[in-house]
Amino acid sequence: MLNLKKFLSRSLLAVALGACAGVFAAPVYHVTIDTSTLGNSSAVLDLELGALTGNAAPVTATLNHFMGAYGASDFSGSASGAIGSSVRLVNDAGYSGLLQSIILGGLFSFDLSFDVGTGGLDGSSFTAMLYNADSSATLGMDTPLVQIDLMPGQADVVAPANAFASATAVPEPSTLLSMVTGLACWASVCVAAHADPASPREKAACPGRGRRLF
Repeated sequence: MLNLKKFLSRSLLAVALGACAGVFAAPVYHVTIDTSTLGNSSAVLDLELGALTGNAAPVTATLNHFMGAYGASDFSGSASGAIGSSVRLVNDAGYSGLLQSIILGGLFSFDLSFDVGTGGLDGSSFTAMLYNADSSATLGMDTPLVQIDLMPGQADVVAPANAFASATAVPEPSTLLSMVTGLACWASVCVAAHADPASPREKAACPGRGRRLF
């Protein structure tokens, strides 16, 4: 009976560790662009995903949950989708992009995630820039409002440090569920450990072992 309880405790600990592993998955970015100080005319939001070299790892960017006064969309390269559902940018041809017409004067936002594959040594870059209606001049800044550099095996480099945009990493609902599940399983392991003797390894997993819970 004691061996069975030890087995169950260790199994629950393994489940907890596996569930919590999802917490470290690739982040989802909530991107916000503030045009409230740029007037109320038409403009173009240029969203691009480009490979830095011909030996870049394959990358797919998924954009969804668009909010704001959007107009017509013009896709290039391998870009596809729709603002009302989701947009997909792929670096398979070196570059893909979306020229999205907007009406200035308010906030624009969307969620952005990346799927970085294997098979390449170099990285890619996602950028968001703002132009006037005929794309002849930049608005707000001459450089990207948002830039996220993606290198295989490395953390993303996010550069939204300006007055017009922000890109904040947020956990996905599935990640939050994994975290809660992992913590619940870990708590079960600790409760079981308080009830039965165990090896030093199990004691180390539950630092409160040996003391009354209440």
